[in-house]
Amino acid sequence: KKKLISKRVFVSKNLDKNSFFKSKCIPKEYTILAESLIRFEINQVENVPITNWIFFTSKNSVRFFFKQKIHLNNRKIACVGRGTHRELMKYVPKIDFVGDSVNINDVGKAFVKKVKDGTCLFPVSNISKRTIQKYFPNQEKTYDLIVYNTIEKNNFQDPKADVLIFTSPSNVRAYFSKLEAKEGQRIVSIGPTTEKELKKFGIHNYKIPKSTGELGLIDLI
Repeated sequence: KKKLISKRVFVSKNLDKNSFFKSKCIPKEYTILAESLIRFEINQVENVPITNWIFFTSKNSVRFFFKQKIHLNNRKIACVGRGTHRELMKYVPKIDFVGDSVNINDVGKAFVKKVKDGTCLFPVSNISKRTIQKYFPNQEKTYDLIVYNTIEKNNFQDPKADVLIFTSPSNVRAYFSKLEAKEGQRIVSIGPTTEKELKKFGIHNYKIPKSTGELGLIDLI
């Protein structure tokens, strides 16, 4: 029998029981180490603009929005990514637009065409990159609503992993503000926004998945 060579894979997110990283999709020789390097806290909002659309950019934007007493008022609902779509379906019966491209810029262009001259509310974090909003030719049609704050951790241990998978720019900042990339480590970025943050830290040897969601990331392990 050939001896399996064990490899450690660090994923910068907390995994729930239904995560593909906990399934049979992962070969036995890989050990998954999962820890989000950021934490979140609710930001209570009072004045909510009335718009034609609401666009959710992450699962956290969904969770912290619906933790508050905010009325949808018959607005159309949009989101990006399969994970956000699944979370959003817990709260609304219908989603009018789902951006499912790895390239968030493509999602922005497609959404602006869908909205046309309408207005849109974006529930976001205090460190939002405003990637989708930037594609609106008239910025007065967009409204940011900070529903949660993102706080980077600095009290984590070096995972000593063979593969590093980063799921957000803030996780990249937290990791490389404390640790350095090691020779031979493989690095995976969830998408273009996280990719830009990696480049700021001088990381250029990374891969980006061809499809959204965890399966796209697993394909690159």
